[in-house]
This record gives sequence, structure tokens and C-alpha cells, in this order.
Amino acid sequence: MSGIIDFGNVEKLSINVLVDNMADHIMKSTSSANRFTEKYLLAEHGLSMLIDINDVGERIMWDTGATKIALIENMKSMGIDPVTVTKIALSHGHKDHTTGLMSMLKKIKRQIPVVAHPEIFLERWRVKENGRKELIPLLPREKWEAKGAELILSKGHYELAPGCWTTGMVPRRSFEKSGISSWVVVRQGNEYVQDNINDDQAIVVNLKDKGLVIISGCAHSGIVNTIEYARKISGVDKVRAIIGGFHLARSNLDEIKRTIDAIKSYCPSMVVPMHCTGFKAICEFSVQMPEEFVLGLVGTTYRF
Repeated sequence: MSGIIDFGNVEKLSINVLVDNMADHIMKSTSSANRFTEKYLLAEHGLSMLIDINDVGERIMWDTGATKIALIENMKSMGIDPVTVTKIALSHGHKDHTTGLMSMLKKIKRQIPVVAHPEIFLERWRVKENGRKELIPLLPREKWEAKGAELILSKGHYELAPGCWTTGMVPRRSFEKSGISSWVVVRQGNEYVQDNINDDQAIVVNLKDKGLVIISGCAHSGIVNTIEYARKISGVDKVRAIIGGFHLARSNLDEIKRTIDAIKSYCPSMVVPMHCTGFKAICEFSVQMPEEFVLGLVGTTYRF
């Protein structure tokens, strides 16, 4: 699937952050970000969000965190019943985005669509300093399916609800360096090749008359590439908000500033750099885009 499609639009949208790298129990809510402070929440190097498409009653879970603990515990603390989730979508196959899925499936106890790129199940290997290769544990596809996951594997963009789509694989055409690790390879037959993380994707929501809300996982394809592709497939140029991991933690200051300059050019009303964006880049966003910047925290709800 490629090119402009009948994307649809959404009247009302809310995004609830269930797992992220940071927690803060005393930060006050603002008009753009409601902070949950009734109970303490767990933070970890992972990501999970709950996307409510209020128009049609869809509740989409975006990624499932890095452990079997934080996602379920945070949902319990926040009074969110796993059974109310209608679909699950995965940004890519890394453990910090997928580990909590089995726990979710056990709580849901029914068949549920799980949307991902097919390369999420690639056999990945870690290359050590001495050159030896170590197999990274494969994602437990068969166990997921046995617990009710109806896997929908799509290389291209996929409709989660009217006006809400996954991007599928994101073309890499901007100045950004691909957010890939030289020490991870995939096996193709008898050869090992660089893992380009082609399974990386984002979610795009078209808010009626307001523009796009772009929700990334890690943006290994580059957050600017992700924004550009979201605009292309939706046919909507206006960007309302960008939320998620921007994968800038290991970028130098010049690379970070160039990315921020590009994001400024889209004139978003809200920018929430989370997870793998990194402390240095998050600080730079807060300085360069003070009106648009919102600090990403576990338990934050964004309503549009």
C-alpha cells in the first residue's frame, strides 16, 4: 500500500502514557498535559501508550514496555482495565517495546488484533567486541498467538481506526542518520547483515481541522523522516503534535539542533520528546521550543 489514501479523520483523541523512562509524582497538570499523581507509578527504559479514538470507541495500545511489571502495575494504579483495550500495535521488535505484551494478553483473555511490521520477528544477533555473535532472544510469536494475539503483519500503512493508521516502514530520505546499532545484525541464509530496523513504524492520527498527531516508538527511521512520511500518506501537511521517542540519545549537539530546526519548520503546537530521545536532546527541545515543549512522564494524558 502506498501513496495518498482515504485516511479519514478523528474528532476527539486522548493519549495516556502508561510506560516511559521518567516518573514525577509532584509535577502539576497543565492545560495540555494532565499528570496522574494519585498513586506512585513505575518508570523504566521502555514505552507504552493508550490511544483512545473517542469517535468510534477504539482503545489502541501502542507498545507494551520493557518488563512484565511496569505496564500492568501502572494500569492497575491508574484504574485502567486491560480488557478495555481493543487493539495493540507495536512500533518495532525491540524488547523495551514488546516485553509486556504477554502479560497484557493474559489479562485480556480473548482474541485481540496485534498489528506490526513482519520484520519484527527477524532473527537478530548482537556482535560483541571480540567479534563473536550472540543470539538476541526471539520474540515469542507462537506464545503470543496461543494467548490470543491475532497477528496482523503489514509492511505498509494499516488502518487502526478511521483517521488513525500505522505508517508501516518509513522511507529514510532526510539528513538524519539512521537510528541503527552497528553491533546488531540479522541472519539472511548463511550471511549476517546490518539490521536496518525496517520494522520501525509510527502511528498517525488526523485530527479534524487541526492537523496530524504523530506518535512514534523510537523513530529509528528518523523523526523527521517519520513526520514527512506521515504527511505524505495522509495527504495532510499540518502537524498538530509529535509525541514519542525521537532516538537522539547518542546524537551530538549539531545533529540534535538540526533535527529541532526541522521540527520547528512544521510549526507543531506540542512536542513531547520521550524515552530514547535522551536527556541532552530533551533539554535542547525545552530551550529551543519552550512554548511547544512538554516533558514526557509516565501517567500523563494528552487530550485533543
